[in-house]
Amino acid sequence: MTVLVGHPTGNPNSHHAALAHFEAGWLEAFCVPWMPSKATLACLTALSGGSESVARLSRRRFAPLEHAPTRQGRIGEFRRLLLRALGKGDEGLAYQANDWLMRTMARQVVRSPANVVHSYEDCSLWQFQEAKKKGIACVYDMPTAYYPVWQRLEAELARKYSDWLPASNSERRHVRPEQKNEELKLADLVLAPSSYVQATIRDHFPDKPIAFAPYGVNTDFWMPREEEKKAGPLVFIYAGQISIRKGSPDLLRAWSCANLMDAELHLVGSWRISDKQRRELPNSVKWYPPCSATQLREHYQGADVFVFPTYSEGFGLVLGEAMACGLPVIASSASAMVDIFTGAEGVMLAPGDLDALIDALRWASENRDRLPAVGNAARKAIGRLTWASYRAHVKNAVAPLL
Repeated sequence: MTVLVGHPTGNPNSHHAALAHFEAGWLEAFCVPWMPSKATLACLTALSGGSESVARLSRRRFAPLEHAPTRQGRIGEFRRLLLRALGKGDEGLAYQANDWLMRTMARQVVRSPANVVHSYEDCSLWQFQEAKKKGIACVYDMPTAYYPVWQRLEAELARKYSDWLPASNSERRHVRPEQKNEELKLADLVLAPSSYVQATIRDHFPDKPIAFAPYGVNTDFWMPREEEKKAGPLVFIYAGQISIRKGSPDLLRAWSCANLMDAELHLVGSWRISDKQRRELPNSVKWYPPCSATQLREHYQGADVFVFPTYSEGFGLVLGEAMACGLPVIASSASAMVDIFTGAEGVMLAPGDLDALIDALRWASENRDRLPAVGNAARKAIGRLTWASYRAHVKNAVAPLL
């Protein structure tokens, strides 16, 4: 009785999903383009002089799976990484990785004795089709809302924030909505990381079996700063793509309207809105490009409040990371916040509620002395969501299919 698992990059939730099957003795293979070893990363670090890009690649290493069976496509992935490093890549490269994964897993389904195929949105169609021919169960991992829900919302936001759209949108060019729909139809079981994701699936597939499997947070790595913060401005931080979907226009508008004294807003992540907006950022707003996990932790530890006004988010790993670092949170309910929030961790607001966001920013500024206690409550709340508990959810959900 075995499970074939695959992901086009290898991220924390896919690593722990594969580990869940490996721990249970079910793992047929983990298909991933490249999962570097410690020695490989050390060599790349030495050759690059410790570049930031190599530091970011370290996220792909996952020591607990180093002795697990894998199927990797290193040559193709190295080519894609090189193109990105040369500035010649776009979202199409991600879909190339998706296609590699589907081909690899489809071949593996034909050749192997696996009883379950476990893969993710956008990269499951071909292996699910082969699995159905053999009567093999298909587990569909949905890390975010069902696409038609976001598609309708995206159209509304594009009209509302037309002047915030980037000059080109290569991602939209590559999106495959028909494939997403067919993948979900073929799934025997869907894993959802939040109640929000569950609801978006139920709206379209009311009878589809869904298992709730909230992601975890490594609280041994994501930790509060040890020393007391030095005197200085109150720092609000956002991490993730700076995009319309993530509520970035709302955040920047709210920031201007709140007019806080002695405060800064730090944005950490890839810039996916108009370059004009970046050029016009006020002095109190600082943008930092994507960085390694260690550097992101330093950003969290140097901040006072985490702000996450997303319009649509499956879980929001950055939300959990920030909470684990002891930050109070201002976050929308279109995320894992809807399952975590008790009222003690900060402020939860409806996506798109600009007035509530302005009020929340002002509340944090006016209650600076209370923020450490709120941050402690946030860390305590997220501490209940461990990767061990996530793996238990996965094993309990998949076991009946074996």
